[in-house]
Amino acid sequence: PFPFPTDGNHTRNVLDHQDHGFFIHSKDASMLNPTAYKLFDDDGKPIHPLLIIDWIEWEGPLTSEDDLAKRKNYLAKDESEVSVRDALKRFAERAWRRPLDNAEVDRYVALIASERAAGETFQSAFRTAMTGILTSKNFYYLKEGSPQEKRAQLDDWELASRLSYFLWSSTPDEVLLQAASDGRLRSKEGLKEQFRRMIADPKAERFTETFPRQWLQLHQVGKFPPDPKLYPQYDLWLEKSMTRETVGYFSEMFANDMPMREFFVSDWTIANPRLAAFYGLPPLEKSGFQKVSLKPENNRGGLLTQASVLMLTSDGTRHRPVHRGVWYSEAIFGRTPPPPPPNVDPIEPTPSDKPKATVRMQLEAHASNSACASCHSKIDPYGFAFENYNAIGLWRTEEITSGKGSNPPVDPSGTLPGDRFFKNADEFKKLAADDIDRFAEAFAGQLATFALRRMMTFDDRTELRAIAKEGAGEDYRLRSFVETFVLSDFFRKR
Repeated sequence: PFPFPTDGNHTRNVLDHQDHGFFIHSKDASMLNPTAYKLFDDDGKPIHPLLIIDWIEWEGPLTSEDDLAKRKNYLAKDESEVSVRDALKRFAERAWRRPLDNAEVDRYVALIASERAAGETFQSAFRTAMTGILTSKNFYYLKEGSPQEKRAQLDDWELASRLSYFLWSSTPDEVLLQAASDGRLRSKEGLKEQFRRMIADPKAERFTETFPRQWLQLHQVGKFPPDPKLYPQYDLWLEKSMTRETVGYFSEMFANDMPMREFFVSDWTIANPRLAAFYGLPPLEKSGFQKVSLKPENNRGGLLTQASVLMLTSDGTRHRPVHRGVWYSEAIFGRTPPPPPPNVDPIEPTPSDKPKATVRMQLEAHASNSACASCHSKIDPYGFAFENYNAIGLWRTEEITSGKGSNPPVDPSGTLPGDRFFKNADEFKKLAADDIDRFAEAFAGQLATFALRRMMTFDDRTELRAIAKEGAGEDYRLRSFVETFVLSDFFRKR
């Protein structure tokens, strides 16, 4: 257990396992900390209102000159009402990311007065008002207008917040807030100036880190830990390396404004020595992640044959072509296929007394049912293209399966709509790259979902298509495409 003190009426209890697992049941807690409060009854229901914190992090003491100067700017110089109001207004405008009117400030001035009347010191009363500002919905929600307002566009302050949380995952800095105050964000040139300033800041790494994780569903990597008997090559360091490759790949493309076609075909990737050994690449001389050249015989290149993508569409024992096809449809084309009909029997392993069969062979037999064929014909080819990769993304030429006889060879061929035939993953990726216009429209939708914090609808398609069409003029270069999206009228919509 990690001890926390009792502070006032709040008892903070942190129950942490040695293996980085967390408290999940009162019986576990009694073993870890016998003196802790009982949080759940014997049926597992909470006894008290409960907030479980996954992790917490803090820095301190913050004693640099810059930090002290920032702090002084938000504290009242004296106890006069003028000084108190000015300090509260500065602090609230920074926290709420917009100007305040007098009535809003009045509430917190009155709060300080009530605390003083109750016997609190001025410093304590002022901190109470600051706490009130930070617990307001104006701080922890991104408010964009109100139901009573009839306007379709964001105001300057709302636009500053949207841009900052899109690129930095944080509140706007003083430069961006000043640009909003001056009205410079209303013009495309002013907005472009701030976009380029912000992506040059180290905080822009938050965008290149978090966006690809959401877009490509990387949170699902490791969701089904591979069976160590079937995949002894796998460990947690490899799993983290897989994800870092994909995030690093996106970051490299963004930093160098590379054509988005390279999401599908490229002769390079980002790897560390652990991942290079896993892929069978030549040993790397340096540690850490670095740009690595690829050859055709490496059977890699682009996002689609990275181990993270191949693994997140598999389970702990085998690859799943249908799930790979669904992922491709969602991530690349922004289309979620309809769910399977109820009571569909899962594909079972081949009995030991039957001839060995690949998962593809079993799926094709299953899809021969007319009720299943219509959907499978649209989804399965996207997954069959990667039959040469097993559940953890290792290259193979035959599928190890149960049953009688030798292991059957894999078949990575297929036919896409329009009678476009491919023999393997490389040919499939080239066909995907040729469909870049369709991908760009879907990618604009992924950016919009991330920035606007909502799912796209049919009504949004016209504007997303217009963004993609404009981005084509820049050869669909990644950073330029994101800039085109930010400068669009769609980005300014409530």
